[in-house]
Amino acid sequence: MSELVIVIIAIAALIVGVIVYGVVSTTMGYEEDVNQNYIPDRLERMLGKEPEKK
Repeated sequence: MSELVIVIIAIAALIVGVIVYGVVSTTMGYEEDVNQNYIPDRLERMLGKEPEKK
């Protein structure tokens, strides 16, 4: 049971880390975020999704 809790915490930390990275990098001007979803466009392209402007 404790392994499941550790895995859930690790996944949540990764998701929060990506969101924090996205917010900080776009507000500082290091990355672009055309569709304003707090995920930098470079990461979206790496995952195979083309960002579209809303």
